[in-house]
Amino acid sequence: MDRTRFAIDTASLAGSLSEKLGAAADAGFTRVALRAKDLVSEQSGGLDGAVQCLHDSRLAVCGFEALRDFEGLAGRFLDYKIDIAKSMLRMMQQAGADLLLVSSSTSPQASGEPEVIAQHLRLLATLATPLGIRIGYEPLAWGRNVSDYQAAWRVVKLADRENVGLVLDSFHLFARGLPLDDMYRIPMDKLFLVQLSDAMCDYVPALDEMVEISLHHRFFPGEGEHSVALLEMVGRLEAAGYRGAYAFEVANDDYQQCPPALVARRAAQSVDWLVGKLTGGASH
Repeated sequence: MDRTRFAIDTASLAGSLSEKLGAAADAGFTRVALRAKDLVSEQSGGLDGAVQCLHDSRLAVCGFEALRDFEGLAGRFLDYKIDIAKSMLRMMQQAGADLLLVSSSTSPQASGEPEVIAQHLRLLATLATPLGIRIGYEPLAWGRNVSDYQAAWRVVKLADRENVGLVLDSFHLFARGLPLDDMYRIPMDKLFLVQLSDAMCDYVPALDEMVEISLHHRFFPGEGEHSVALLEMVGRLEAAGYRGAYAFEVANDDYQQCPPALVARRAAQSVDWLVGKLTGGASH
Protein backbone atom coordinates (compact mmCIF):
# COMPACT_ATOMS: atom_id res chain seq x y z
CA MET A 1 0.00 0.00 0.00
CA ASP A 2 1.47 3.33 -1.09
CA ARG A 3 2.16 5.65 1.85
CA THR A 4 1.79 8.70 -0.39
CA ARG A 5 -1.97 8.07 -0.43
CA PHE A 6 -2.18 9.16 3.21
CA ALA A 7 -2.72 12.80 4.14
CA ILE A 8 -3.04 14.74 7.36
CA ASP A 9 -5.80 17.29 7.91
CA THR A 10 -4.50 20.69 8.98
CA ALA A 11 -7.22 20.70 11.69
CA SER A 12 -5.17 18.03 13.45
CA LEU A 13 -2.26 20.42 13.95
CA ALA A 14 -1.73 23.58 15.98
CA GLY A 15 0.20 26.61 14.77
CA SER A 16 0.31 28.79 11.69
CA LEU A 17 -0.23 27.43 8.20
CA SER A 18 3.49 27.44 7.50
CA GLU A 19 4.14 25.52 10.75
CA LYS A 20 1.45 22.97 9.93
CA LEU A 21 2.71 22.42 6.40
CA GLY A 22 6.31 22.20 7.54
CA ALA A 23 5.45 19.63 10.20
CA ALA A 24 3.45 17.54 7.72
CA ALA A 25 6.24 17.55 5.13
CA ASP A 26 8.95 16.79 7.70
CA ALA A 27 6.92 13.80 8.93
CA GLY A 28 6.87 12.38 5.40
CA PHE A 29 3.41 13.39 4.19
CA THR A 30 2.99 14.48 0.59
CA ARG A 31 -0.64 15.62 0.91
CA VAL A 32 -2.83 17.59 3.26
CA ALA A 33 -6.53 18.20 3.67
CA LEU A 34 -6.83 21.96 3.94
CA ARG A 35 -9.32 24.20 5.73
CA ALA A 36 -10.48 27.42 4.08
CA LYS A 37 -9.75 29.04 7.43
CA ASP A 38 -6.07 28.16 7.01
CA LEU A 39 -5.85 30.40 3.97
CA VAL A 40 -7.82 33.39 5.21
CA SER A 41 -6.37 33.46 8.73
CA GLU A 42 -2.70 33.30 7.74
CA GLN A 43 -1.12 36.39 9.30
CA SER A 44 1.69 37.09 6.87
CA GLY A 45 0.78 38.17 3.35
CA GLY A 46 -2.94 37.49 3.51
CA LEU A 47 -4.53 35.03 1.08
CA ASP A 48 -1.80 35.46 -1.53
CA GLY A 49 0.86 34.78 1.09
CA ALA A 50 -0.97 31.68 2.31
CA VAL A 51 -1.30 30.34 -1.22
CA GLN A 52 2.40 30.97 -1.84
CA CYS A 53 3.23 29.18 1.41
CA LEU A 54 1.19 26.19 0.25
CA HIS A 55 2.85 26.14 -3.16
CA ASP A 56 6.31 26.42 -1.58
CA SER A 57 5.57 23.39 0.63
CA ARG A 58 5.01 21.21 -2.47
CA LEU A 59 2.23 19.43 -0.58
CA ALA A 60 -0.77 18.41 -2.66
CA VAL A 61 -4.26 19.25 -1.39
CA CYS A 62 -6.52 16.19 -1.34
CA GLY A 63 -9.56 17.99 0.07
CA PHE A 64 -10.76 21.52 0.84
CA GLU A 65 -13.05 21.97 3.85
CA ALA A 66 -15.83 22.56 4.29
CA LEU A 67 -19.01 23.99 2.84
CA ARG A 68 -21.62 23.49 5.56
CA ASP A 69 -25.41 23.73 5.66
CA PHE A 70 -25.66 24.37 1.91
CA GLU A 71 -28.20 21.96 0.53
CA GLY A 72 -31.94 22.21 1.06
CA LEU A 73 -32.11 25.96 1.68
CA ALA A 74 -34.25 28.41 -0.27
CA GLY A 75 -34.56 32.11 -1.05
CA ARG A 76 -32.06 34.52 0.49
CA PHE A 77 -30.48 31.73 2.58
CA LEU A 78 -29.61 29.79 -0.57
CA ASP A 79 -28.33 32.96 -2.27
CA TYR A 80 -26.08 33.59 0.71
CA LYS A 81 -24.67 30.07 0.62
CA ILE A 82 -24.09 30.28 -3.14
CA ASP A 83 -21.95 33.37 -2.56
CA ILE A 84 -19.96 31.49 0.11
CA ALA A 85 -19.54 28.52 -2.25
CA LYS A 86 -18.27 30.78 -5.05
CA SER A 87 -15.74 32.34 -2.71
CA MET A 88 -14.49 28.92 -1.62
CA LEU A 89 -14.23 27.72 -5.21
CA ARG A 90 -12.10 30.75 -6.09
CA MET A 91 -9.80 30.05 -3.14
CA MET A 92 -9.54 26.43 -4.23
CA GLN A 93 -8.52 27.44 -7.70
CA GLN A 94 -5.74 29.61 -6.26
CA ALA A 95 -4.61 26.82 -3.94
CA GLY A 96 -4.65 24.13 -6.61
CA ALA A 97 -7.28 22.09 -4.75
CA ASP A 98 -9.73 20.02 -6.78
CA LEU A 99 -12.13 18.54 -4.17
CA LEU A 100 -14.62 20.62 -2.16
CA LEU A 101 -16.07 18.83 0.86
CA VAL A 102 -19.77 19.54 1.42
CA SER A 103 -21.21 18.38 4.74
CA SER A 104 -24.81 17.22 5.02
CA SER A 105 -26.93 19.98 6.47
CA THR A 106 -27.76 20.40 10.13
CA SER A 107 -29.94 23.46 9.50
CA PRO A 108 -33.59 23.37 10.65
CA GLN A 109 -34.39 25.49 7.56
CA ALA A 110 -33.11 22.80 5.19
CA SER A 111 -35.47 20.70 3.10
CA GLY A 112 -35.18 16.96 3.59
CA GLU A 113 -36.41 16.16 0.08
CA PRO A 114 -33.73 14.08 -1.66
CA GLU A 115 -34.45 15.68 -5.03
CA VAL A 116 -34.00 19.19 -3.59
CA ILE A 117 -30.69 18.17 -2.01
CA ALA A 118 -29.59 16.57 -5.30
CA GLN A 119 -30.64 19.68 -7.22
CA HIS A 120 -28.42 21.84 -5.02
CA LEU A 121 -25.48 19.46 -5.46
CA ARG A 122 -26.02 19.74 -9.22
CA LEU A 123 -25.91 23.53 -8.85
CA LEU A 124 -22.57 23.27 -7.05
CA ALA A 125 -21.31 20.86 -9.69
CA THR A 126 -22.19 23.34 -12.42
CA LEU A 127 -20.27 26.11 -10.65
CA ALA A 128 -17.30 23.80 -10.07
CA THR A 129 -17.04 22.14 -13.49
CA PRO A 130 -15.30 25.00 -15.38
CA LEU A 131 -12.69 25.10 -12.61
CA GLY A 132 -11.98 21.37 -12.74
CA ILE A 133 -13.27 20.94 -9.18
CA ARG A 134 -15.16 17.96 -7.78
CA ILE A 135 -17.87 18.04 -5.12
CA GLY A 136 -17.58 15.50 -2.29
CA TYR A 137 -20.78 15.07 -0.28
CA GLU A 138 -20.12 13.96 3.29
CA PRO A 139 -22.85 12.61 5.60
CA LEU A 140 -22.52 13.83 9.18
CA ALA A 141 -23.72 11.41 11.87
CA TRP A 142 -25.80 14.28 13.28
CA GLY A 143 -27.01 15.55 9.89
CA ARG A 144 -30.59 16.73 10.05
CA ASN A 145 -31.82 14.89 6.95
CA VAL A 146 -28.82 12.89 5.69
CA SER A 147 -26.89 11.17 8.48
CA ASP A 148 -25.55 7.94 6.97
CA TYR A 149 -23.76 6.74 3.87
CA GLN A 150 -26.82 5.01 2.40
CA ALA A 151 -28.84 8.23 2.33
CA ALA A 152 -25.85 10.21 1.05
CA TRP A 153 -25.27 7.71 -1.76
CA ARG A 154 -28.93 7.95 -2.81
CA VAL A 155 -28.56 11.73 -3.10
CA VAL A 156 -25.31 11.46 -5.07
CA LYS A 157 -26.97 9.05 -7.50
CA LEU A 158 -29.90 11.45 -7.87
CA ALA A 159 -27.52 14.32 -8.57
CA ASP A 160 -26.07 12.25 -11.42
CA ARG A 161 -23.06 14.42 -12.16
CA GLU A 162 -19.61 13.10 -12.96
CA ASN A 163 -17.95 15.52 -10.54
CA VAL A 164 -20.26 14.74 -7.61
CA GLY A 165 -19.29 11.86 -5.33
CA LEU A 166 -19.02 10.76 -1.72
CA VAL A 167 -16.64 11.65 1.08
CA LEU A 168 -16.81 9.23 4.00
CA ASP A 169 -15.44 9.80 7.50
CA SER A 170 -14.83 6.71 9.60
CA PHE A 171 -15.97 8.49 12.77
CA HIS A 172 -19.38 9.24 11.29
CA LEU A 173 -19.61 5.72 9.88
CA PHE A 174 -18.89 4.06 13.23
CA ALA A 175 -20.66 6.52 15.53
CA ARG A 176 -24.13 5.18 14.73
CA GLY A 177 -23.11 1.54 14.76
CA LEU A 178 -24.53 0.87 11.29
CA PRO A 179 -23.45 -2.13 9.18
CA LEU A 180 -21.05 -1.15 6.41
CA ASP A 181 -21.46 -4.06 4.00
CA ASP A 182 -23.39 -1.98 1.44
CA MET A 183 -20.64 0.65 1.43
CA TYR A 184 -18.23 -1.67 -0.33
CA ARG A 185 -20.75 -2.11 -3.17
CA ILE A 186 -20.70 1.59 -4.03
CA PRO A 187 -18.69 2.18 -7.23
CA MET A 188 -15.28 3.14 -5.95
CA ASP A 189 -14.83 5.82 -8.60
CA LYS A 190 -17.66 7.70 -6.85
CA LEU A 191 -15.83 7.63 -3.53
CA PHE A 192 -13.69 10.76 -3.70
CA LEU A 193 -12.02 10.73 -0.26
CA VAL A 194 -11.93 8.63 2.92
CA GLN A 195 -11.24 10.35 6.23
CA LEU A 196 -9.84 8.25 9.06
CA SER A 197 -9.69 8.71 12.83
CA ASP A 198 -9.90 6.59 15.95
CA ALA A 199 -12.04 7.20 19.03
CA MET A 200 -12.15 6.49 22.75
CA CYS A 201 -15.40 4.52 22.46
CA ASP A 202 -16.90 2.25 19.84
CA TYR A 203 -20.48 3.51 19.53
CA VAL A 204 -22.02 6.81 20.61
CA PRO A 205 -25.83 6.78 20.80
CA ALA A 206 -26.33 10.36 22.03
CA LEU A 207 -26.00 13.11 19.43
CA ASP A 208 -24.50 15.65 21.82
CA GLU A 209 -21.81 13.13 22.82
CA MET A 210 -21.12 12.39 19.14
CA VAL A 211 -20.51 16.05 18.42
CA GLU A 212 -18.31 16.52 21.50
CA ILE A 213 -16.12 13.52 20.73
CA SER A 214 -15.91 14.30 17.02
CA LEU A 215 -14.83 17.90 17.53
CA HIS A 216 -12.52 17.48 20.51
CA HIS A 217 -11.44 13.90 21.28
CA ARG A 218 -10.44 12.01 18.15
CA PHE A 219 -7.26 9.94 17.87
CA PHE A 220 -5.07 8.67 15.05
CA PRO A 221 -5.81 5.17 13.72
CA GLY A 222 -4.35 2.57 16.07
CA GLU A 223 -4.69 4.75 19.18
CA GLY A 224 -8.31 4.00 20.16
CA GLU A 225 -11.25 1.60 20.18
CA HIS A 226 -11.87 1.66 16.43
CA SER A 227 -8.47 0.22 15.50
CA VAL A 228 -9.66 -3.24 14.44
CA ALA A 229 -12.68 -1.82 12.62
CA LEU A 230 -10.48 0.69 10.79
CA LEU A 231 -8.15 -2.04 9.58
CA GLU A 232 -11.09 -4.07 8.31
CA MET A 233 -12.67 -1.05 6.64
CA VAL A 234 -9.52 0.06 4.82
CA GLY A 235 -8.74 -3.51 3.82
CA ARG A 236 -12.21 -4.00 2.36
CA LEU A 237 -12.11 -0.65 0.56
CA GLU A 238 -8.80 -1.62 -1.02
CA ALA A 239 -10.21 -5.00 -2.04
CA ALA A 240 -13.23 -3.24 -3.57
CA GLY A 241 -10.91 -1.12 -5.73
CA TYR A 242 -10.64 2.17 -3.87
CA ARG A 243 -7.44 3.93 -4.93
CA GLY A 244 -8.04 7.43 -3.62
CA ALA A 245 -6.55 9.26 -0.66
CA TYR A 246 -6.99 8.60 3.05
CA ALA A 247 -6.93 11.75 5.18
CA PHE A 248 -6.41 11.70 8.93
CA GLU A 249 -9.02 14.08 10.35
CA VAL A 250 -8.15 14.11 14.04
CA ALA A 251 -9.62 16.97 16.04
CA ASN A 252 -8.14 16.61 19.53
CA ASP A 253 -7.87 19.33 22.14
CA ASP A 254 -4.72 17.75 23.61
CA TYR A 255 -3.00 17.76 20.23
CA GLN A 256 -3.83 21.45 19.82
CA GLN A 257 -1.59 22.09 22.84
CA CYS A 258 1.34 20.16 21.37
CA PRO A 259 3.97 21.22 18.84
CA PRO A 260 2.72 20.37 15.34
CA ALA A 261 5.89 18.37 14.64
CA LEU A 262 5.10 15.98 17.50
CA VAL A 263 1.52 15.44 16.33
CA ALA A 264 2.58 14.99 12.71
CA ARG A 265 5.05 12.31 13.82
CA ARG A 266 2.24 10.50 15.64
CA ALA A 267 0.24 10.64 12.42
CA ALA A 268 3.20 9.20 10.48
CA GLN A 269 3.42 6.37 13.02
CA SER A 270 -0.25 5.69 12.36
CA VAL A 271 0.46 5.40 8.63
CA ASP A 272 3.23 2.90 9.42
CA TRP A 273 0.84 0.93 11.64
CA LEU A 274 -1.92 0.80 9.03
CA VAL A 275 0.36 -0.09 6.13
CA GLY A 276 2.26 -2.65 8.20
CA LYS A 277 -0.90 -4.40 9.34
CA LEU A 278 -2.56 -4.34 5.91
CA THR A 279 0.49 -5.60 4.04
CA GLY A 280 1.40 -8.20 6.62
CA GLY A 281 4.66 -6.50 7.53
CA ALA A 282 5.85 -5.38 10.92
CA SER A 283 4.11 -2.36 12.41
CA HIS A 284 6.14 0.55 13.78
